[in-house]
Amino acid sequence: MPSYTFRCKDCGEFTLFFKSMSGNKETIKCPDCSIEAKRVFLAPNLQSLSKELSSRIEKGMEPQRMTRKELGAKTPKKKATVNRPWQVG
Repeated sequence: MPSYTFRCKDCGEFTLFFKSMSGNKETIKCPDCSIEAKRVFLAPNLQSLSKELSSRIEKGMEPQRMTRKELGAKTPKKKATVNRPWQVG
């Protein structure tokens, strides 16, 4: 969902979210005062993670090998008891 920031002369900056990127969105009416507002072009919001944090995330996604002892003993499933004969099966 694309977001566009506009600047109104009276109200200041505001951001609108649109369903699609099609159409000309250079100017738009301010939602508060209905005055024509021009689009403000900002740098894209790019964030990067530190090497320490990204390696920690990747380590957490690696499958871990476990022994049967670590998994624990299997517990047998209890059979359901039927109190009402019409609910059999």
